[in-house]
Amino acid sequence: MVTLAWGSTHVFITNHLEGREDLNLHCKSKDDDLGQHVLHYNQYFKITFGPNYFLQTLFFCSFQWGNGPFLYYNVYDQSKDLFKCAHDCRWYVHKDGLCRYEEDSRYIRKCYPWKH
Repeated sequence: MVTLAWGSTHVFITNHLEGREDLNLHCKSKDDDLGQHVLHYNQYFKITFGPNYFLQTLFFCSFQWGNGPFLYYNVYDQSKDLFKCAHDCRWYVHKDGLCRYEEDSRYIRKCYPWKH
């Protein structure tokens, strides 16, 4: 993989589930399986990587809590996220989707629904 000169990118995924439930998390890229993790309320999981020169870096995760279904989301898609959170992407997991603060002349909170 060819990495860009501006350094590492960090993706933080924080459990903000209403009801303070534990979150089961499993993240992967095309090349790496980052394993399964259990996050207690307000705990986070961090992914650090060097972005790909060809804008192809992609990390995706499955999420589950309680006896609910597995829900999925691309937590970093370089072709879409490069200028929204170039160095630090901070996701907050809620029952109806993920939220983060994005740059747009100021930081704006944006939330995205789950992919099924």
